[in-house]
Amino acid sequence: MGIIHSLSPDLINQIAAGEVIESTHSILKELIENSIDAGAKKIEIATENAGLGRILVSDDGHGIEKDDLPLAIKRYATSKIQNFHDLEHLFTFGFRGEALASIASVSRLVIESGTEGNRMANRVVVEEGNIVSEEEIPFFQGTKIEIKDLFYNTPVRRKFLKTESGEEKKNRSRVQTMALGEPSIGFRYVQNGKEVFHVQKEEPLERVLSVYGENLRDHLLPIQSSRNGMTLRGFISHPDFYKSSRTGQFFFVNNRSVELKFSAQILKRCYGELLPSGAFPYAFLFFDLPREFVDVNVHPQKKEVRFLSEETITGMLFQGITDVLRTSTPVEFLEMRRRLSMPIPYDNAGNKSQFGDSGTSFAGGLGFGNGNFGEGGNKQVEGNPLLGPSTIEGRTGFSLEGIGAGTNLHLLGDNLTKHNLFVPKKHYGVIFETFILAEAEDGLYIIDQHTAHERIRYEEVLRDLKSKAYKSQSLLTPIRLELTKEEAEEMIAEKHRFSELGITLEPFSGGTILIREVPSYIDPGKETETILDLWERFKSKDPEEKELYDEMAKCVACRSAIKKGDQVSDPIIGELLQRLSYCENPSLCPHGRPTLIKLTRKDLETMFHRI
Repeated sequence: MGIIHSLSPDLINQIAAGEVIESTHSILKELIENSIDAGAKKIEIATENAGLGRILVSDDGHGIEKDDLPLAIKRYATSKIQNFHDLEHLFTFGFRGEALASIASVSRLVIESGTEGNRMANRVVVEEGNIVSEEEIPFFQGTKIEIKDLFYNTPVRRKFLKTESGEEKKNRSRVQTMALGEPSIGFRYVQNGKEVFHVQKEEPLERVLSVYGENLRDHLLPIQSSRNGMTLRGFISHPDFYKSSRTGQFFFVNNRSVELKFSAQILKRCYGELLPSGAFPYAFLFFDLPREFVDVNVHPQKKEVRFLSEETITGMLFQGITDVLRTSTPVEFLEMRRRLSMPIPYDNAGNKSQFGDSGTSFAGGLGFGNGNFGEGGNKQVEGNPLLGPSTIEGRTGFSLEGIGAGTNLHLLGDNLTKHNLFVPKKHYGVIFETFILAEAEDGLYIIDQHTAHERIRYEEVLRDLKSKAYKSQSLLTPIRLELTKEEAEEMIAEKHRFSELGITLEPFSGGTILIREVPSYIDPGKETETILDLWERFKSKDPEEKELYDEMAKCVACRSAIKKGDQVSDPIIGELLQRLSYCENPSLCPHGRPTLIKLTRKDLETMFHRI
């Protein structure tokens, strides 16, 4: 007797369920896609116990005819395609005819549906893939699908799911992502009897803001480009507004949410040095492509698609993003220019300022000084006395002997010491808009102006936090954080962590949180970005107090450091080098990247065969 045999229909369905149904959020995806395909204008979703107890999806679409209801739960029975040509020209999300059959095989399923022109709607009850009852019910237009006791007959599947709270987060994320792709449809999501998400029909930008908060409104750049009948549209964030993960990046092909394997590399190349290390821009991007250009039938869960020409898509994405970034001056750059136009401070009252007869004191903040010139201030460069390209042609070197050591260094007290491994005497300007050339007793140093400033700011803020040397300031007008209702509740539940850092948060209404107090070490105008960045880090880990301080210091340093391309004057460079020489670890930025490279006299003499 042979050993090969046919599998039973029930076992086939359960195997298919393993391919199609990753978790409760994948069920929501399949059901919502069916509602969209049915022409729904409003979709309501409710889950209990992360969807393991109950899932309900209802819509006002065109519904399912009575005679079609039994077929809806059979494998490979579909209204979406009839032949191979249809498969190559899909206008719908669902098409395989396996989702409902797979779901029905591992749950208790109820379908209610009514279609136009009928006086009654219909109801079927399904258990383990088999219809156990059918009946007529009062009429309504659309379809309701209720799922109970998911995986009750496959308990091993339940064991592989995350915690209930983890599954609920996935469910919320799934609904929000699908709502992003369909701004012309209203969505309402209720979790354990509590409404967490509700949006009406709206424009694409407003839908992005409804889902991810009003905080994005002033930080998004629109993208609109076309090529050979294909269109790219959507929004990316200014380089000054970013996340510490890729969770703010979404890509849609013909409104279908997909994972593009090349998207991360393209975004990284486009933004380049505009973003600090470990920062990721927001992206809400939509490709509208001819149907025959896309193959959506390459993944069981339809996560990925295949393009007729991937090079065309990558080229359009790269061109669209770079064109927008080239025509939009980053806010961070403008802010840096404003701050760097302020006078340079000098700590030594006995030394004459190079800008006049009287020294000025440094009062903190990102810029290297925020005082004003005295009456005898130098006016040889009007407008921005500290700005302008720093060149090295014909330069004898800018001496650092008269430059102060930086204002926050007094907090170190008796521990204020320079590190012998880096004590510059003079610098020779900046090359490639990034690297400072400086001379010390032991050789030539090449310093990255961004990572060097990051190290300085990081140590200053960390020192302030550990010694509680900062002051919190009550804001006359509170700053509003606009989040989803669920995100706001999560943030308020952790407000004690923010309080440890000198930040006072207060719930207001819905998804709005008010920032009442902020610490002095956060630069004015950077409160929202810094707090949101820190919140992203909070959600990914549970830091102890010292780690909490470390994460905060890194957030501030990333947001406030000089960037590649920022043009700074000789005195500003001198101040930066002096402050770097007092850092505990001047050689590395907070993220572990080098701040400087040293070429000793011996290195140079060896290179030129002098020894």
